[in-house]
Amino acid sequence: MRLIGVATADSRAYYSIMTRLKQTNLRFVSLTPAKAIEQRFWPVITTKRETGDFQVTSISIEELDDDPLIMEGQILSRALRRAKQVLLIGVDPGLRMGVAVYYGGMKLGSPTFNSVESLRQKVSDVVHTIPHTKAFVRIGNGSPRQSRAIAETIMLQLPDVVVEIVDEKGTSVRNSKGLTRDQVAAEKIAFRKGIMFR
Repeated sequence: MRLIGVATADSRAYYSIMTRLKQTNLRFVSLTPAKAIEQRFWPVITTKRETGDFQVTSISIEELDDDPLIMEGQILSRALRRAKQVLLIGVDPGLRMGVAVYYGGMKLGSPTFNSVESLRQKVSDVVHTIPHTKAFVRIGNGSPRQSRAIAETIMLQLPDVVVEIVDEKGTSVRNSKGLTRDQVAAEKIAFRKGIMFR
C-alpha cells in the first residue's frame, strides 16, 4: 500500500486527520499543500475547501467516517485506484465476540463485542459505508445457537451479503500480536470457506 499524504493549511483539520490516521494501519506523511502540489503526491487527505487545489487524487476529511476502521476502508477504496474490493468479515461467536474486517486482503481492524446487536450495527456500518464488489460475513460454528442468531440478524439487515457458517476448529490459539483469542479466531474464520447460510 502506498503512502498517504496529509496536506492542509487548516490546523484544526490537520489535527483531526492525524489523530484519526494514527488509529489505522495506513502509512502516512505530512506535507505542506505547496509541497504536495509540487510533487503531485497522491492520494492526499485534505479539507473539502482545499480539494480543488490538488491536480491528483484528493480526499476530503469531511467525507470520511469518524470510525477509524471504516475510514481506513474508505481511503483504501479511493487510493487503490482499482475496481472496488471484496469485503471479508470474520466473526468468532461467544461470550465476547471477536470480529476481523479485511478489505482487498488488507486488515482494517479486529474489534470485540459483548452483544449481537452491537456486532450487527458494526457490520451494517462497515458494509454500508465502504465501497465493495462483494461482502462476505463468515461466522464460526463453535456456538451453534449464537452463530445462527448472528447469521439471521445480519441476513435480515443486509440481504446482499453472503453469510457463511465456518468450521472454527483450530482457530483459537495464543499469539504474540497483542490480540485476544476471539480476535485471532475471527481473523482465521474470515479466510475460511464455509457453508452458505440460508
